Amino acid sequence: MYILNNGALPPDMENNLCLFYCKEQGYLYSGTEAIWWCFCGDDPFWYGPENVTDNYINNYDCNSKCIVDPEQICGGTWRLSVYKTGYIPFKKGQVQYQLVSNNTMLTAPPDQVMTARSKIRCAQYCEISDDCKVFVMFTEIGQCSLYYSYTVMCEGVQHAQGFQVYMMK
Repeated sequence: MYILNNGALPPDMENNLCLFYCKEQGYLYSGTEAIWWCFCGDDPFWYGPENVTDNYINNYDCNSKCIVDPEQICGGTWRLSVYKTGYIPFKKGQVQYQLVSNNTMLTAPPDQVMTARSKIRCAQYCEISDDCKVFVMFTEIGQCSLYYSYTVMCEGVQHAQGFQVYMMK
């Protein structure tokens, strides 16, 4: 597992927050450790099977209660509570799209709006949705809007900085 945040962590860390964070970053697994540490990675066996012989470390199991929700266990000392994030990985080149219009946005209401940090992630969301034909990415705030019809392009376009309209191939 890879540590993502070695400094200030959210004071409300719990398993779901870590899981959603790791999924948004594109990782297959998330793990909490020692109440508030959040780890993300693609291989839960990165460090191999447990073979620690130090009795001090072995005496600590996954028994640390999450700060926000004491009903949840957030790992332990040198122990991770590991969960699958549900992220569906894509191979490079698998998703194909083309820029239709730059610095314009569609005036028609989107069929779905979500957060995406990049146009590639937005295209992946569009690809997952069987009905998506066009997507609009607003990179400044990380907003991805999905449209299920090509005809939406005829319904109006408004000039706006930071918006890009893409069509799936």
